[in-house]
Amino acid sequence: YAALGAERVRLAAELANVVALREADRLKDALLASVSHDLRTPLTTIKALAHELGALGDERSQVIEEQADRLNRLVAGLLDLSRLNAGAMPLHVELNAVDDLLSAALQDTEPRLAGRTLVADLPSDGELLVGRFDLALSIRVLVNLIENAIKYSSPGTTIRLAVRREAANLLVSVADQGPGVPAGEEERIFTPFYRPSTERPDAGSAGLGLAIARRMAEWQGGAVTYARTSEGSTFTISLPAADLKEL
Repeated sequence: YAALGAERVRLAAELANVVALREADRLKDALLASVSHDLRTPLTTIKALAHELGALGDERSQVIEEQADRLNRLVAGLLDLSRLNAGAMPLHVELNAVDDLLSAALQDTEPRLAGRTLVADLPSDGELLVGRFDLALSIRVLVNLIENAIKYSSPGTTIRLAVRREAANLLVSVADQGPGVPAGEEERIFTPFYRPSTERPDAGSAGLGLAIARRMAEWQGGAVTYARTSEGSTFTISLPAADLKEL
């Protein structure tokens, strides 16, 4: 009886701990959403004033705008993360061509390549690949992966996008020529706020890009995976495929 009583006490303590952790997660997500939302208005004002300063010839305005854009991306990431955690991210799944996904992502990231070359390899037979996914969310996923490749590869290297279909899945891969992920941390890179131990504290990243990319892909029935290659890293998005006859 004493042993049973002790076990019940232990289980009750574990249950209380689980409940407390869930409540802490809920409060954390609510705080992230509230703070992120409240930050958007002052950031918009700061950027507008910086634009006015630029029109007056103040060269410092460019730095202010760049930093405001950086904060805006962080705020947008925090809002997305809180919505995904709460299961409240809007989802519009429909038939889309992969070409549209690639062209939008390329257009978005081209200004930030900073000396890197971005190449897209499409099916050699000219086949139009289509899938059933949320185009806006999928663009965000692919852009996050390309930005990650830019961050961890050097100017003068090539970032290569490739598309193929395997059974019921569309696969879009982003391959870079960077140093790769340290052994043992292949899954940790997808946790929010993760940063490699070798990264400088002022590297300018909150560690949200890969976490948001994976969760956005999973939210629409897909996935994001990582593989180390002889040249660097390859991240692959998997999305539900569709047939042309469905168009």
